[in-house]
Amino acid sequence: MLIDILNECIVDMNTVRALETASADTKKQSEANYKFKQLVVSVKQTIVEIQTAVENSKFRPSTEVMSGLNGIIKNCEQVVKVGAANAATTGFIESERKRVYDAVEQDWRDYYQGATAHIISLLEIVKGILPNEDRVKYATNKMRRAASWGKTADNYRFLNEGLDDAEKILKDLDLDEDSDILAFLKLVSEGKATIRNLTDEILAWIKAENLEDKMHIEF
Repeated sequence: MLIDILNECIVDMNTVRALETASADTKKQSEANYKFKQLVVSVKQTIVEIQTAVENSKFRPSTEVMSGLNGIIKNCEQVVKVGAANAATTGFIESERKRVYDAVEQDWRDYYQGATAHIISLLEIVKGILPNEDRVKYATNKMRRAASWGKTADNYRFLNEGLDDAEKILKDLDLDEDSDILAFLKLVSEGKATIRNLTDEILAWIKAENLEDKMHIEF
């Protein structure tokens, strides 16, 4: 596990202090080692955030992110192997950490957008025909709590609850389980609906519910 390796890096850097007495500038080396240890802690936190997201949602980081993390781990191991940190290596690893963090933030934005954009839009469309419009507000607010990267497990739980609530709202629209309308709305929520899916029954329902000006065609 990546975190296990990082923990070893943190522990092993304690042994580096024994080598510091052989350095021409003990204080300078001590500061370099300290900065490296702090960097390892930051990298570990990034990995913890990724694991938290993966374990509590369907999010999966990109190959770019995982490759970057593995590269960082190897560089950290090399520092420990040498027995002392230096500013150049620490600076390089820090720049790589920032690059990976930016990449995982973008991965999350892409995932979150794909998971919520269509369903939130659909909820806004149908809320006018719901007995209790507040259900839409509650569901969307839950989902939006996880809009930014680096949230806690609780926020990922709220995201899942919001998505589940949205599905329940669609099911409670007083439509038959196997109706073309419900099937169409689910396709809309997934961003997969096409003109081919518009049947006479669906068009009649849209008109009857005064949704004609609320539903838009995108290409």
